[in-house]
Amino acid sequence: MKKRFINIILLILLFTALNDTSLNKDKTPVISNSYFPVNNSIELVYKSSFGECITTYTQDGELTISSSEADDFEYKQSLNIKEDGIYVTETYQYLKIFLFIKKEATSTYGKPLLRFPLPLLPGTEWKWEGEEYSDDEKFNVNISGKVIGTEFVITNAGIFEAIKLETIVESSSDTKNIVTEWYTQGVGLIKANIIVEGGGFLGFMRDLLGYGTIEFELEEIKNQ
Repeated sequence: MKKRFINIILLILLFTALNDTSLNKDKTPVISNSYFPVNNSIELVYKSSFGECITTYTQDGELTISSSEADDFEYKQSLNIKEDGIYVTETYQYLKIFLFIKKEATSTYGKPLLRFPLPLLPGTEWKWEGEEYSDDEKFNVNISGKVIGTEFVITNAGIFEAIKLETIVESSSDTKNIVTEWYTQGVGLIKANIIVEGGGFLGFMRDLLGYGTIEFELEEIKNQ
């Protein structure tokens, strides 16, 4: 009886997913900052390759600051959210490995880096080329991305309808990362998978810790 009940629930969820008009590819999402909500009153708690990681979004003038912190890891981006896309003006990364080994880097860009365009529609593709400045060095960066589609994602924080993106980031610093992300409106990032194939900051971490793939998955939405 219990197995039959579970099967019925799964069928209901599948029927809802197949018939939900929000999955229609012709739907035009709201063009807003809802994929990076600026809300100082909540924290997004993730299960990650670095342990528990907490992300907050704050506003600093025209910029949205995305800050993710774990015990020995910090990742922060300054985002300029415009009507036509999400742009990165600065990235900060910090990693503490063992007791005495630390690595941190701040990157700025010759022109704002296009994180992804808006609106997010299935099939949308984009490219960006520009210069990255880090540790008094200049690197050429190439980004190509695509909106894969919309799907339901099950996490410990709940079931979300999310837009799925895949981005390939390559740099003359011998960096190559394949980033797959799922975002939902009103919350932000709910899941991420980063395959580290090249060098750079993440390549250093991969070589030292063996993290060929870095994962994040939403565990909880907390009120501060």
